[in-house]
Amino acid sequence: MEECHTLVFDKGIENGEFSGVRYDLQEYLEKYPDAKFEIITDTYNMTTTVMEGYIYRDGQKTVAGIISLWTLG
Repeated sequence: MEECHTLVFDKGIENGEFSGVRYDLQEYLEKYPDAKFEIITDTYNMTTTVMEGYIYRDGQKTVAGIISLWTLG
């Protein structure tokens, strides 16, 4: 993998305003080691995979997230 980043939003997937934080994969894994990512939709092309879904953590509210992976193919 050449590049991977994760967007973590402040709420679920819905219309309206939102905010969030972008992490590279290593930062995300360190900050959310107990998180489960449920993929709701995914898109693929020759060098990119994008997965949108929900992030679950024990004792925390469920939020939306996007994981984007870029490879050389």
